Amino acid sequence: MTMSYKDTYAAWSAALKGTEYEGELAQIGADDALCEDSFYKPLEFGTAGMRGTIGLGTNRMNIFTVRQATKGLADYINEIGGADRGVAIAYDSRLYSDRFALETALVLCQNGVKVYLYECLHSVPQLSYAVLKLGCIAGVVITASHNPPQYNGYKVYGEDGGQLAVEDAATVTGYIEKITDIFSVAPMEQKAAEEAGLLHFIGKEIDEQYYQDVLSVCINRSAIDAQKDSLNIVYTPLHGTGNIPVRTVLGRLGFQHLYVVKEQELPDPKFPTVSAPNPEDPAAFVLATELANQVGADMLLATDPDCDRLGVAVRQKDGSFQVLTGNQIGVLLLDYILSQKTGDRKGDEFVVKSIVSTEMADVIAARYGVELRRVLTGFKFIAEQIKLSERTGKGTFLFGFEESFGYLSGTFVRDKDACIAATLTTEMACYYAEKGMNLYDALCALYEKYGYFDEKVLSKTLAGKEGIAKIQGAVKTVRANAPKEIAGYPITAYADYLLQKQVNCATGEESAITLPQSDVLSYQIDGGSFILRPSGTEPKLKAYLSASGKTQAEADEKFDKLVTAVSALMDELTK
Repeated sequence: MTMSYKDTYAAWSAALKGTEYEGELAQIGADDALCEDSFYKPLEFGTAGMRGTIGLGTNRMNIFTVRQATKGLADYINEIGGADRGVAIAYDSRLYSDRFALETALVLCQNGVKVYLYECLHSVPQLSYAVLKLGCIAGVVITASHNPPQYNGYKVYGEDGGQLAVEDAATVTGYIEKITDIFSVAPMEQKAAEEAGLLHFIGKEIDEQYYQDVLSVCINRSAIDAQKDSLNIVYTPLHGTGNIPVRTVLGRLGFQHLYVVKEQELPDPKFPTVSAPNPEDPAAFVLATELANQVGADMLLATDPDCDRLGVAVRQKDGSFQVLTGNQIGVLLLDYILSQKTGDRKGDEFVVKSIVSTEMADVIAARYGVELRRVLTGFKFIAEQIKLSERTGKGTFLFGFEESFGYLSGTFVRDKDACIAATLTTEMACYYAEKGMNLYDALCALYEKYGYFDEKVLSKTLAGKEGIAKIQGAVKTVRANAPKEIAGYPITAYADYLLQKQVNCATGEESAITLPQSDVLSYQIDGGSFILRPSGTEPKLKAYLSASGKTQAEADEKFDKLVTAVSALMDELTK
């Protein structure tokens, strides 16, 4: 029998009576809406682990839900016989990240699983790197990426260094759900864990190996050497983990004019200088722009708290800064990498993008004769393509990206890596500087060559139990009433990734989608598209819009109509 949120709250109150948590529970109990949202369901453990608001309750990130998730992970690892291979653990600068990481380590140790724990905060890609380098069976990183400060999260990685596969995540979820008494999960004492040889700390030698491998992704060191004394860069880690790795690598490349935003340099779980530490948001560049104007910088770089996303802004001729979108950074890097590797190819190279990322990538890959693979949203699916190529011996991975500012080159990391992206972006800036161009000039040249592409993500956030229900209902409504046109443009084809089918509207021909099931709807028009999906980690409904044309005016006209029409549709669906 399922307990009501009030019954669950009462059970927690009884279990934690007389502890440090009693006062916070009393405050929650005095606010019925807060109490319901905190206890009406367990915090979901999805394919990316779990993420939620920090606080007490089954639907919150706290020491008890972390212990429960870790016990489920430990049971899974013991079932597959991986305890001796160990689990690598990292954490970022968020509130309680260090404590949650240690609790994770000690619960694993209590269950006989060896642990390799970073001694201080490290980035997500460094965790992925450690899993591979140490030969671990799994990895965990405590982070909520670019979410506001009230959030934290728990991401699980498989032995390939990528986020846990869908099937494995479902298995772990099953183990978690078997734990009926959340308060029965106990950690081992740290001293006992160390003495038993279960708890090990990851030292600086792994960091050094990571830096060397990041430097190995450089393609054109001569361009860097020619421009490193003149390129002027401002960087902000947005209070996160990128400060040391990004500055270390760019420093070793010899960049003499690298300035860091002091107000955002050091870790701070409150992220006091931004509403959200998100390099996707132009507002994240406000302080960087101020510093850039003081020092005469040419380019701005920003990384999010776990240093897996990179934002870029470029100074224009009028002195202002143009913030590039994730798609624009992606196609710049894609074209640059392919152009630099034309004489060094085996013929089996491939690149990967998510289905919601720009179709300009398809055009660029085709021009260079390189296979482009499309995957569902989530960088783990890009990592799976690397694993597939290694297992089959077919295909050489060159580059993968998502429109949400995630990029990867090389295979020694299996998640998006802002340190790698910053390295290649600065190299690319040097390459174009030799030609008298900045990155925005280079982007405009790509548009002239490949056609003009406009993209935008529309997002609706609806918090709480009712909000989540509305978001799920919105997608169901559109699925049940498939539109015949949008913004006056006929739908030429559509794809339903939950039902795993795609339909050519002109011919009525239906074919199967071979990607995993996902609650995503995609609609094509002539020279454009929109994709609708609920966010997997946040209570958001997202629409991804794209329009293209031979001229900027043609693309803009179509795009503006799409934005207006889809915005109205989302308002109607979520009212």
